[in-house]
Amino acid sequence: MSVEPSPRLQRIRAALLDAPYHLCTQKAELLTTFLRAHRPHDAVTEALAARHFDAMKAAMKRNLGEGAQAPELVLRASNALQAVYEALDATTHPEPLIVSLARGFAHVLGHMQLRVYPDELIMGNPTAHRIGSAIHPEYGGMLMLPELDQLTRRELNPLAATDEQLRRLEDDILPWWFTCSILSRAPLLAADKLLQNRLVEARDFVLTQFAGIAHVVPDYPTVLRLGLRGVLEELRAAQRHAQSSEQREFYEAATICVTAAMDFAQRQARFVAGAAEVAEDPERAAELRELAAVLARVPIEPARTYHEALQSVFTTHVVIHQESFQHGISFGRIDQYLAPFLDADLEAGRLDEARAVELTGCFLAKAAEQLPLFNAMSTEFFSGLSSASGLTLGGTDPRTGADATTSVTRAILLAYHQLRLRQPNLHLRVHPGTPEGLRRLAYAVLREGGGMPALFRDEGVVDAIRGLGVPHEAAEDYAIVGCVEWGVPYRSFPAAGAAFVSLPAILRDLLMEEHEPPLRDMDDVWAAFRAAVEARIEEVVAGNDAIERAHAEYRPTPMLSAVVRGCAARGKDVCAGGADFNSTGVQAVGVADVADSLTVLEQLVFPPPGGGRPELSRGRGIGPRGRALGRDGFHHRLLERTGTVKSSQSLSLGRLRRALARDFVDEEALRQRLRNHVPKYGQDAGPPERWARRVAELYAELLREHLNPRHGPYAPGFWSMTTHVGFGRRLGALPSGRKAGRPLANGLSPSSGADNRGPTASLLSVAAVSGGFVGNGYALNETLDPSFVRGEVGLARIDQLVRGYFAAGGNQVQFNVLDTAELVDAKAHPERHRGLVVRISGYSAYFNDLSEAMKDELIARSRHGASACPVVLAGEGGEDGEEGGGDGV
Repeated sequence: MSVEPSPRLQRIRAALLDAPYHLCTQKAELLTTFLRAHRPHDAVTEALAARHFDAMKAAMKRNLGEGAQAPELVLRASNALQAVYEALDATTHPEPLIVSLARGFAHVLGHMQLRVYPDELIMGNPTAHRIGSAIHPEYGGMLMLPELDQLTRRELNPLAATDEQLRRLEDDILPWWFTCSILSRAPLLAADKLLQNRLVEARDFVLTQFAGIAHVVPDYPTVLRLGLRGVLEELRAAQRHAQSSEQREFYEAATICVTAAMDFAQRQARFVAGAAEVAEDPERAAELRELAAVLARVPIEPARTYHEALQSVFTTHVVIHQESFQHGISFGRIDQYLAPFLDADLEAGRLDEARAVELTGCFLAKAAEQLPLFNAMSTEFFSGLSSASGLTLGGTDPRTGADATTSVTRAILLAYHQLRLRQPNLHLRVHPGTPEGLRRLAYAVLREGGGMPALFRDEGVVDAIRGLGVPHEAAEDYAIVGCVEWGVPYRSFPAAGAAFVSLPAILRDLLMEEHEPPLRDMDDVWAAFRAAVEARIEEVVAGNDAIERAHAEYRPTPMLSAVVRGCAARGKDVCAGGADFNSTGVQAVGVADVADSLTVLEQLVFPPPGGGRPELSRGRGIGPRGRALGRDGFHHRLLERTGTVKSSQSLSLGRLRRALARDFVDEEALRQRLRNHVPKYGQDAGPPERWARRVAELYAELLREHLNPRHGPYAPGFWSMTTHVGFGRRLGALPSGRKAGRPLANGLSPSSGADNRGPTASLLSVAAVSGGFVGNGYALNETLDPSFVRGEVGLARIDQLVRGYFAAGGNQVQFNVLDTAELVDAKAHPERHRGLVVRISGYSAYFNDLSEAMKDELIARSRHGASACPVVLAGEGGEDGEEGGGDGV
């Protein structure tokens, strides 16, 4: 890493770490004020809604605060009233709703506060604060209502807010949106009229899109190429050919939004020019004048320089966030579309590498300033306050197949190395031609902690995207959306984080039920599991479909649609299927827990006639002291641990049910047997991997039978954020030996402590499950001890692990390099570790922002990683002079 550290970036980093977290009501205030004046509720709605709101507020406080479901009669009556409000709104206002929303969006851009902070070379804030969480009452903001009085003093992630802000939300803003938000309207379109209860009980699944439209990569390259003026001209040209009233309304709304975005850019330029005039420091005044000149041009006109390109992208990013929920709105293949600008500046001498890295760092820092707003339940399921704005680096040119590493690839990695902030989310595409220098730079960055960049294998990811019906060249141009979700950038709406499903809850429920006829063998278990998964998927799809239809009908996003390819040509909003590609991602959580439980059932409860040994691995692993184990050695060690399973060891289903119901009280010996004497997924042992593959393929097969309201496929994913903690807390004991309330396995990773055969065994286990059916990505979290990756040999170790895992068929991995002592101290003394960044499951977060349960899980992961990591590779030499046996992974 040859670039000297930038004092500017260090000052910016310190300022961000010192900045308090604020609740931002700016957008909510401005949008509500405008629509109340220009689209007021009728007198009947006003009269009915006041008492209705008070009744539902009380129900929500019980529902969210006490965990009690709202009574069915209350919800059905509420839905009936909401239908009245919807009908009255449609007949009262002649102006199309999409046009009214566009005018409201323009009002927000015209009146939101502007700020430029010390040292910044890129400006713009999605909120009114340096670090802010915006509330979106038009989407799911109503779910914050029961917790507003605790927001400033809640134990985890308190937000600064004034009493007046909170009063206005509770007494004015949320009551107005109560009659017309997505949370209110989606149940009207759902077959399940108790959908609101489903949204908050969160035992079996979680639906997320009521919070807003997110998880998308806008067409930033076109904004750079044409400018917003060019985008506006294309909209107007298409508008002349509109054939339906819906198309005409869309074009009118989109042109209002883009025009407002251009006016906003000019307002930014004037603001910064004014700041330059009053700046006392001449050097800072000159910087501000230069920034004002940049803002006067972009994003209205095409960018010409690297500075202009960075600012153009970020201003557009800020604008989009005034319309949409701040989660997973990502930057795409940023090193591809920014490279021509940086290369030209470097060649002309306008920039050197140090200045380029500094500018890049200023851009990355701006992307770290926004937070999602979560209530207590959401914090449990999505802990860490990540907005998951993804940057994709590396990969190949989709036209030629050549390596696509650019000058910007290196600049971003070097800038992130200096900043070490929790976001944006860095992803590196890897292929056989990825330069060794880039791999080593990426490994050097990730071993310093923070879990970035995450690594993706191009060949496997492209095949998975093509499985969704995407043409080859478009799939070759893939980018990561948000956490780990792969998709087509700039021209798709993948809705990649729409829902999460707990698979272990399905298995436990069917095992605890009495069946007629009784379950007799694994074929019966599998048939029952298949039917239960199919029914659960149908329930999830029905709920999500209602939410998607509600967005299309009641909360279209014309600004976002103006910068997603396909929408302008079709005259159709992105929520209504205007993009070229339209999928919906639904994640299965707890694959490892189900696989381990099915292995127990197969080997102890329903063993094959005559017993026999468990099926063992075709691969090899690394033993607990770091020695590579060949086929015979690994099998010998595994059998030492598990024993030979015979029918005499069988366990009755009745006894297992009783043990699960009592959380293994008085059955600890049985629990230890289940936990430690049956092979587990992550040990490359054979049977668990076979079950994991069957479970994952079954889930994908059943999900892919459905189409979303935009006529696109449902795409299966296997990543969890922290839903594995939330689902786990609500779930009883499992046949795997997992106790009630404990976290499930995160992503496609093994369950905690199960991957005790070293890193290669767990990597090979996941590679055995990975396949082209995984259309929405998966997360594999691999924990490494810092001593394992130290020095040049440490870089070689990471490279060997990655290349071997990818050669075995793995498609994604992210490394958490965790020091147990540091994590323990950070939990006890958070003030000493404000900037400690850790990897969760597809994204990174500050350790201090995590729930206690998530902190404990990370500490457990780090302890396990320290015990499993000491690996001796070929040629390094082992303990006592023995040579370690490298096996390619």
